[in-house]
Amino acid sequence: MQFVRKKTGKNVALRDIHNMVAKMRERRRGGATVEERLETVLRSFYKTRGNRASVYVDDAKTAQTITLQTWQMRRWFKAFPEVPLIDATHNTNESRYKLFSFMVNDVYGHGQYVHQRLMENESAECLSDAIQSFKFSNPSWDQVKVIVIDKDMGELGLLEKEFGDVRVILCHFHLKKYIRTEMAKSEYGGPSSFDKNQVEDAVDLMRQATSLDEYTKYLKYLYFLLDGVQLGVDDDVPEATHPFLKYFMRNWNAMKERWALYARLDIPHLGNHTNNRLESSWGHTKDILKSDMGLDECVDTLMFLQAVAEMEYAKKITGVGQMRYDGADDELEKLACE
Repeated sequence: MQFVRKKTGKNVALRDIHNMVAKMRERRRGGATVEERLETVLRSFYKTRGNRASVYVDDAKTAQTITLQTWQMRRWFKAFPEVPLIDATHNTNESRYKLFSFMVNDVYGHGQYVHQRLMENESAECLSDAIQSFKFSNPSWDQVKVIVIDKDMGELGLLEKEFGDVRVILCHFHLKKYIRTEMAKSEYGGPSSFDKNQVEDAVDLMRQATSLDEYTKYLKYLYFLLDGVQLGVDDDVPEATHPFLKYFMRNWNAMKERWALYARLDIPHLGNHTNNRLESSWGHTKDILKSDMGLDECVDTLMFLQAVAEMEYAKKITGVGQMRYDGADDELEKLACE
């Protein structure tokens, strides 16, 4: 703003800067509407051999779900379909469509996106459309055994229904994130009402429990921290009185089988307990996809990021590496230099 004021000699307000940027963006985009530009982008994407794109609309012809998948993404999922990870990213475009990403890990632990979808909301209808599109383009969907998601994603039962006998488990990173965020709320009495570090440690002990009895032991410890109740091994867990304990029992204890380790001992999760690696695959997506982007620009950026990721992955897998061996004799040293 200071630069513009210095160049123009005028007292420029923040609103003036905003209007100027909006006009520049509009000139760059041309006179076409968002819908027209989006159609052009999707048609261009679909022309590439093997790429799949679909748009689901409502009765008013408004796009509710947009799905994208390149040929390489389909190949990755076919090779590693057992444990997809799903993450939701908000504020990626000005139309407020939420971005849902499917990711898989290869045998080397490298993660890659295998399906992108932009949804107007998380209704059962939108989720069902997105899943049907995914299943249509990926015949190996019936090999999915476990799906890792964060708790923000609605309709957990819909995933289990659509994917058959699949187990849906919750991301451990998001468990800690939600617990910390909830404890910070004033409705629980403020920062001095209870020891938040001890409560977080108790929840972490429950998460790591290898049996239901061990989980219950640490749950009783949480009761001691918040309600001041000392419970023995044979005592039943009473009704919670502390507001945060009520929240925990209602929202987390009720679905402990989705996040406690003891309930994962017999499922093939392949060591995947978090979908946070989705964010590190492209860096932090929110730093790239902005809330003021048009929907067409958001889709175009996703395609660009995917193309770069595919090239980098190919380079990483096919590149010839080297390793220094210090125990070589003189003859081996000479051969290595030839």
